Amino acid sequence: MKSISFLLTGLFCSLSLQGIAHSQDFGEGIQNFTASKVLENADGSHNHWRGVGRLFIDGSCTATLLDTQDASVPQPTPAYVLTSGHCIEKGNGNIVTDKPLSGVMQFDYFADTELFKTYALKKVAWRSMQGVDLAIIELDVSLQKLIEEGIQPLELARQKPADGTDVLIVSAPQGFDKATLRMAACTLQPAGEIVEGPWVWRNNVMTRCQDIAGGSSGGPILDRHSNEIIGVIGTGNLAAGFAPCDEHAPCMRVGDVYKAIPKNVYGNPTIFLNGCFVQGHIVNEVTSSCPLYPAFTVSADANEPARYKRLKKRDDGTMEVPTWDYHFSISTAFYRHKTVRTAKDCESGHYYSDAISSNHAFINSEIGARPGFYFLCILGVDSPTQGAQVGLIKNGLSLVVEVLDDTPTAQPDLSISSGVGVELARGSEYRTYAVKFGPLDTTDCSRDEQYLTHTYMDFWFPDAELPLKFCTIAYDKSGQASEPRVDVLSPATGAQNATPVAP
Repeated sequence: MKSISFLLTGLFCSLSLQGIAHSQDFGEGIQNFTASKVLENADGSHNHWRGVGRLFIDGSCTATLLDTQDASVPQPTPAYVLTSGHCIEKGNGNIVTDKPLSGVMQFDYFADTELFKTYALKKVAWRSMQGVDLAIIELDVSLQKLIEEGIQPLELARQKPADGTDVLIVSAPQGFDKATLRMAACTLQPAGEIVEGPWVWRNNVMTRCQDIAGGSSGGPILDRHSNEIIGVIGTGNLAAGFAPCDEHAPCMRVGDVYKAIPKNVYGNPTIFLNGCFVQGHIVNEVTSSCPLYPAFTVSADANEPARYKRLKKRDDGTMEVPTWDYHFSISTAFYRHKTVRTAKDCESGHYYSDAISSNHAFINSEIGARPGFYFLCILGVDSPTQGAQVGLIKNGLSLVVEVLDDTPTAQPDLSISSGVGVELARGSEYRTYAVKFGPLDTTDCSRDEQYLTHTYMDFWFPDAELPLKFCTIAYDKSGQASEPRVDVLSPATGAQNATPVAP
């Protein structure tokens, strides 16, 4: 009985210790979705984040030292930091591997640290903006040397976190008195695919942590209770006034549409990287455990595909379906492609075309006959018989286009006050405008010259300048112009003669 009692006691102690370890709150009691906290470390209380710091290449991002230690390797091994792919370069279609890189990484990046520890960058080990927004950079110092100097690396989480997991974002956002490390707390939610300008990221997570800003890109999303890395900050809807789905206004798929949701912050999960480090080194070839390879590069021969295509009705009433019209070069001898409505379907091996020679590569298949988003999926293959390895599918390029219907662009919706004020009647649709005004007899709204384009309309005219003719044109997101709107502004009535004029 004593032996059984001893064993049970030991088991309970072990379970208790595990529970205590798992219940540690690295968020220090901060409430989710509240203002971020400035991090200091004079007392050593944040030593566990000495490995999160500022990455400076052409601009400022955040990056995290990865724990890639292997006890079986006696010699020094490389030090790798994890960040966003766009922190290195923004080019789409180019997976960068083993490329020299200039810049610095600064650790001990706390508000009360007088001298940050600064180390040179050595090379880009791997970087992508197609499918994911991630990069792994090798520093010009060994991991063991950094650990000797007190810089603690962080581990990658090995299990996919559940929706609603409490998380922390530790980053160096700009716009504060000190652009050093801050901690923000929130919860983790799935986000599916994200469209932002030319980029398509197919696997994402979403948070609504506060005080994320420029400089936060590349910052780790951490499990609040284990301090493990579960994601990397990539983008967010952090400012108003941008066209939805364009750069700085990422869109999340919600049902069958894509929406730019204010205050959303998006990141890329990092669980898949666990199998990519062997004996302290990043793998550099195709393996069954790491989906970083095979990699390929795609570049447009002239212009990237138009972001918007329009359905057109022929004279006989039938619809002209737009095509991709994409001339490009690719680093492999062959390629496969398909068109899908959901970007995630690019990561399915079904329905790709047969392998096509990459000589004079050109895709001109029909996009689709219904308005909405479409994605062109491209895989680079070395031979017609090459299979769809996990890494190849994960590295597939997704190009996005939105097909618009043939509806004419509506004229500007103006609010003309009693007297001499003219401004836009605010609406939810993003559009740009062109304006001109002048004497009634000499101002011709149907002529293109003298229009001021992309003008924010908020005008005030003294009575002495009236009457005058006020001409406005609206452009939809594809650049299609409306018919000119014509208003005659008069001091007696404050305006309002709206007579469309054929362009």
